Amino acid sequence: MSAMPGPGPSDAARVAAFLDVLRASTGELPISANLESRTRVIDERIAGAGLGLADKIAVFKALAPSAEEDIGHAGTGESAELRMERLLLSVAPEDLPAFKFALEYDLDYKDLEEYVFHDIDDVPRQLRILDHLKRTPASGGIKVLSDVDDTMYANLIDRRYPKGTFYPGVLDFYDAVKKELFAAGTPPRIHITTLSARPNPVAGKLEEASLRSLAAKTKDRLCPSALSGSITSSTLGTIESILRARRRRRPENVEQLQGPDDDGLFDRLPHGQEDEIGRAKFANFVRFAAIYPEYRFVFVGDSGQADALTAQLMLSDPLSNALAPVITTFIHDLRQSESDTASVSRAFQALPPDLVVRGTSPAGRGVVVFKTYVEAAIIAYRHAESLQGLITAAKLARVTCAALRELDTSRGAVSAEMRARYRQDAEEALSLVSNAAHQDPALVEEAKKIRQLLD
Repeated sequence: MSAMPGPGPSDAARVAAFLDVLRASTGELPISANLESRTRVIDERIAGAGLGLADKIAVFKALAPSAEEDIGHAGTGESAELRMERLLLSVAPEDLPAFKFALEYDLDYKDLEEYVFHDIDDVPRQLRILDHLKRTPASGGIKVLSDVDDTMYANLIDRRYPKGTFYPGVLDFYDAVKKELFAAGTPPRIHITTLSARPNPVAGKLEEASLRSLAAKTKDRLCPSALSGSITSSTLGTIESILRARRRRRPENVEQLQGPDDDGLFDRLPHGQEDEIGRAKFANFVRFAAIYPEYRFVFVGDSGQADALTAQLMLSDPLSNALAPVITTFIHDLRQSESDTASVSRAFQALPPDLVVRGTSPAGRGVVVFKTYVEAAIIAYRHAESLQGLITAAKLARVTCAALRELDTSRGAVSAEMRARYRQDAEEALSLVSNAAHQDPALVEEAKKIRQLLD
């Protein structure tokens, strides 16, 4: 996909001057006046200002509540909401992709879902905005939504890797499956949206720091936005996952070592807290999909929490099917063996067998269960026809090479068992790439790179 030009820089002086004009009272019209009359005055101000797209983006951000106002739950206020709505509706359909991209991936805690569904509370206004966003030209783009803990890097449950280790090949896998309209940065950064089980932060600046930290940890390869969970379901669901993993790591004679109530918290937690996380993530996804009707979607999660339920809802819920073309979903299998039930949620265990996608499945749309990101790419490549070319042979080679290089730099941090699994998957990928090279000679060099890394 060829990159579209971005909005460019804004004119700070022009933005400040226009904000004064826009925020000014609508003259003789009190706030209780006919809404149509007030709207007409604001529209005339916007039209007469001659703002460029970058200026409109800066003005829109300035109209939204600050982090301090969000902490105090001050809200946007009817006057500011009206101005935010009219400014967004003034953006021409052909400029909407750049407008949305700039607001989504600027590494602050406000993403477009936050602006439309939280800063603007009035439902009729939200619906008018969504109707306008439907006019965005079709793009053929693909947005990647990903969990963070135990999907992007080992953290809560996964003890096969040192805590905080990014999974080998994960960033190149994201890069392979996403298709963005804008190639920001040199080299282009990888734009994804994290669909996290972590609670929605009390202060937005904490989330902003988290996003910037994630970018820094990947040496600015990753440029994420974030959709956070609700504070109740996310906190309790995460506690449930941690306690399940902790129970797994106890010695076999645990009954002799613990007090009578030591494991009581896990058993007394209400059932389904992890499922609440899954449903909260799905609700966030539905709002996100409504904002991006021109995109298709891929979801990446893990078996440790309720990502399997989120994936299932994305694929089968009528609301999702009406709004969002989900190409497929991927679930990282954290189990150390088939009998390891402590590393998987009830949602993962309850996945319908006909929804689980393996390399030999009849089609690729479903829940692709994988151990390594090389395997995830292999399965997607084997189902290239039904997944509309999501992973090509060249992309498979790129993910495989990246995973092998990153595995090599980890030295002894990854177990011998996992290293053997990566080698097995890489050998399979090499075979597939070598076969594809008969039709595409350019792949010969890619196959050689994999072979050299394996040797």
